[in-house]
Amino acid sequence: MKWISIILLLILATASTSANDLISTPTDHLTQFVVIGDMPYTDTEYALLEQPDGAIAKSIRALNPPLLIHLGDFKQSRLSCSDELFQDRYRQIAQLNPHKIVYTPGDNEWVDCDRFTFSARYDELERLSFLRQLFFHQDQYQLTKDIPGLIRQEGFIENALWESDQVVFATLHIPGTNNGRKEILRSNLQDALNEADYRDQSNENWVRRLFITAESALAIVIALHADIFNFDHENPACTIENRTDCDGYRKLRDLIKSKAAQFSKPVLVIHGDSQAYCLHQPYTSIPNLWRLNAPGDYKHIDASRVVFDSRNKETPFIVTGVLNRKPAPAICNYSIFGASRHSPHLLPRAQLS
Repeated sequence: MKWISIILLLILATASTSANDLISTPTDHLTQFVVIGDMPYTDTEYALLEQPDGAIAKSIRALNPPLLIHLGDFKQSRLSCSDELFQDRYRQIAQLNPHKIVYTPGDNEWVDCDRFTFSARYDELERLSFLRQLFFHQDQYQLTKDIPGLIRQEGFIENALWESDQVVFATLHIPGTNNGRKEILRSNLQDALNEADYRDQSNENWVRRLFITAESALAIVIALHADIFNFDHENPACTIENRTDCDGYRKLRDLIKSKAAQFSKPVLVIHGDSQAYCLHQPYTSIPNLWRLNAPGDYKHIDASRVVFDSRNKETPFIVTGVLNRKPAPAICNYSIFGASRHSPHLLPRAQLS
């Protein structure tokens, strides 16, 4: 009986080790990374991300992913846009997964810093300049030092491009507030709109370069901040003649759709900025295009572990929470009370533009 007990213990130990290996160490056909955004918005969320004892921070550390992508909005919109707060959030982000972090800005940290709800209001273009210095030009903590082959777009340093395990990744700087074309309250209006036009052109050029670079890759992952899938279908694309009364995301959304359809292989667009947490295929006519609206924004307090499985043709992207380990919902619920009227699940195919 003693030997039987020992054998059973060895079997259980081996099984446990194998299960842990599957969770923490991807095989040669798996690519894993972690995504986080739209937090911390509260003191509780701040504690979850703070080393060494924050639950989300500990979970990320245990996974030790080769990559963490931060989708922006590292503070709630009403919180101060001061240098001191930005420097503290930069430090906190850097410690989540040292030297293996790619950050793309959200609207809360620059576009919305001029709102009347602030006791100290800022020029949004000045805050953008400060962000660029802190996270990209100076980058004291060297966020991306251990990400091999990462390059940045000339003249638009926020945008990055790199490859891992035959998956090509890119970040695009696309903030909310209609891509920075709405509620320009302190900056010079023409300067802010010129910046938006330049950002659009830079993003379009980066998407084209991404798909050329990824021609022989197994998959593409695009990370950005704004929810480009939740939009007003009646607004036209922005042009030089119409710079504000327009859909600030239409041109880029159409370009990604077109390029993804031509690419044929799996494409995952990851974003934050809205409360719908979901992983789905937003367009039935482009079945290889997937969309992850990451958790955060008060409603789902977690980070996501994303695994790309090159052998899984039906569901190539698997997304689970790092805390609750549950799969991401397949239905995009934009509200605590129900789905948005702009939710792709509620619209006829002809309106999915």
